Amino acid sequence: METNNFDLVIGSAGLKAAGKDVLGQRAASHYGFTHTRISDAIRAEAARRGITNPSTSVLQDLGNEGRQKSGDSGFWPKELLKMMSAAGKRLVVINGIRHPDEVSALKEILGDKFVVVGIVAPVILRATRFLKRKQAGDPMTLEDFLVIDDRDRGIGEPPHGQQVDRALALVPWDNLYNNIGTLEEYWAWISSLLEKHLPQATCDK
Repeated sequence: METNNFDLVIGSAGLKAAGKDVLGQRAASHYGFTHTRISDAIRAEAARRGITNPSTSVLQDLGNEGRQKSGDSGFWPKELLKMMSAAGKRLVVINGIRHPDEVSALKEILGDKFVVVGIVAPVILRATRFLKRKQAGDPMTLEDFLVIDDRDRGIGEPPHGQQVDRALALVPWDNLYNNIGTLEEYWAWISSLLEKHLPQATCDK
């Protein structure tokens, strides 16, 4: 894959409802990024199989299956980069990194055009946000949320499975954000992050 197809790719790791989508939406609305998710590649695979409105657990299963069958735990971000490259996207935010090998794959492909960030928040705060959004396929109770949250973290998962805690461990401390404050504070951090890296992307054009 030609890395000069991209100017800058931001990859975000974080557990559910930590605030990853806010990062992508802000980057898209104010800085011209395309906001996408690892799960978009998995949803495309689900659609090819005729699975409509897949639940969170089905997406987790398909994600694990893709990594296992390909023998490559970085399989899904590679698939997503192919989609973004084909669409001519040069500034991209990829949300939902769930395995350390996904970080490694993006670094290997993109080099210094890739920046990994981590968004974290306490579990009760995340659960409250998650249960309020009521998206199709989402758990509807705290107990069900905790089941998928533990799985995301890597509890009870095989090596090729969900491993968000291990992915977060690869994020440099100055690229970690504890999303417990106001939305305005988060926006300010996002702006600082993007403006720190965008000049280099501009110079590479």
